[in-house]
Amino acid sequence: MLSITEIEPINQKLNPALALSLSLDDTKRMESPWLRSGFSPDINTWKLILFYNGSLEEIQKEIPFSFIPLLGNFAILFIQEKYLPAFLAYPQVLYVELSRPIYENALTGIASSCLPDYNIITGRNVNETTLTGKGTVIAILDSGVDYTHPDFRNTDGSTRILAYWDQSLPFIHNHFSINNPYNLGIIFSEEDLNQLLTGANNFSFFDSSTPTALGSASESLSPSEDSSGHGTHIAGICAGNGRVSNGKNQGVAPESSLIVVKLKNDASSVYSDYANLMMAVDFAVRFTNSLFLPLSINISYGSNDGSHTGNSLLELFMEQVSFYGKNIISVATGNEGRTRRHASLNIGSSLTKSSYKKSLSFTIAPGERSLYLEIWQVFADDFSYELLAPSGSQSFTFPATPGIYTYMIADTTIYLTINNPTPYQPFRQYFLSFSPNTSFIPSGTWTLRITSIPTGKIVDGRLQFWLPSKDATNSATGFTTPSSDMTFTIPSTASSVISVSGYDSSLDIFASFSGQGFSNTMYTKPDLCAPAVNILSTAPGGGYTIQTGTSMASPFVAGAAALLMQYGIVQGNDPFLYGEKLKAYLWKSARALPAFSEYPNEKIGWGALCVKNTF
Repeated sequence: MLSITEIEPINQKLNPALALSLSLDDTKRMESPWLRSGFSPDINTWKLILFYNGSLEEIQKEIPFSFIPLLGNFAILFIQEKYLPAFLAYPQVLYVELSRPIYENALTGIASSCLPDYNIITGRNVNETTLTGKGTVIAILDSGVDYTHPDFRNTDGSTRILAYWDQSLPFIHNHFSINNPYNLGIIFSEEDLNQLLTGANNFSFFDSSTPTALGSASESLSPSEDSSGHGTHIAGICAGNGRVSNGKNQGVAPESSLIVVKLKNDASSVYSDYANLMMAVDFAVRFTNSLFLPLSINISYGSNDGSHTGNSLLELFMEQVSFYGKNIISVATGNEGRTRRHASLNIGSSLTKSSYKKSLSFTIAPGERSLYLEIWQVFADDFSYELLAPSGSQSFTFPATPGIYTYMIADTTIYLTINNPTPYQPFRQYFLSFSPNTSFIPSGTWTLRITSIPTGKIVDGRLQFWLPSKDATNSATGFTTPSSDMTFTIPSTASSVISVSGYDSSLDIFASFSGQGFSNTMYTKPDLCAPAVNILSTAPGGGYTIQTGTSMASPFVAGAAALLMQYGIVQGNDPFLYGEKLKAYLWKSARALPAFSEYPNEKIGWGALCVKNTF
């Protein structure tokens, strides 16, 4: 049993993970992909998510930093660590969060989505009344898209992509193309892409600091390769026109225009982060709003980090952007349904349960270099926690006071951050970060003992526990008694988005890997389910491939939203058919699946996507 080495208070303007990371030296911080997210050690600078009020320019007169303003009172902040304490002291600064990692949630489903004018034998019957997404825009915020693929080009060979922002490229300002206020990557215009497609690469890109041409007719820049094929596959489901297959393998909205954002993968890793996604959403909304075009956004990335109740700055930002222009956002619920990364306890509400005791165990697989455990509870409840290492020979009890604590146990350093409610979330949070003192965290079964406090009370009685998503750790790591509810990933947890789970359209059954939500009279997630198993769609290089996952479900809904906005906004039948109204129409038209008798429910929400029922 080991004692506390240090207690540090938490600045209430910082989320706990960021507060913990700032308390560590660079060596320890860089061991964890979660605690180093957004940090550049070579220049000791952070990329953070900021919620503010007032003028940041006034602070810049006193402290060196830069920021990228987003819609609402949100911004992406770039600041050296030594200036953060002074920055936080200004009243304009309301809250700052770590830019946490997000991971990919990696056209046979067309018939199952019951599109108008679609026949399972002959395919889509295109005529002058057919809804194809024409006049709308679909934004693909993902791993990129193969812009040369014929299914994303018109019959004359020109591109259907209005703008392509490759965040992964070095920042270069293009003087005659789309303005890039984000100081990240290159934004290619429709004209730029058409010149690349025709080989007439007679445009030049200029570095923002020098007039030296970096591209010319003989050597031009172009969007980087979609190496995973994830974004290309999703774009085909949303909007592929099927030119390679002579129109057979069309997506849901084959005549919609596209915006593509290739999310930057930070720290040479497979993940992007919250800040990059927020900038991508901001760009897509601003760009289409300037053209007065209706916009459907697809997001097939997600994370386990947070309370899953819509209270992170990323989720709150999603709420804010719904008020700009005419847009709707579809988000995949992730593939965490059976990964054992979530557990929950519900002992009911009572003021007299003074003898409650429960143990919750989780297995750490061999070879884990870093790990975290998040615990969320209602603030009114009083519990005591004790963590036991494998074999139970060493343990420590959590303190009652908020702060940052350091423990040494089983040859592992465990950093415990305890945080009470903030102005943006009402819960008590415990964040434990495991850092091995040798190569790996000791494998085996760790146990958390939860006990009610005799002098306290239990009002709500619900406890939620999360480990990192499956893409971030060994697949054998997980809770021994997991819960499949609330396994939907952030930001599908935001209330304003359409959260999409997955089902197997060949069997008409829920896909057990799909992230699930919860349902009550006030707040229902997911909203819908869509096909997610063995989905045929576009692949880099000009062909097609089959993939499975809720990443494939969300673009069916994003494409369907474009069809509804074409009918309502473009064709003038209902100029207000977007946002919550569009979502409500999809709820009403959803199709029941045989295994479910009550709707909405925590697996498929209001049912399976069925577009023609909307009409």
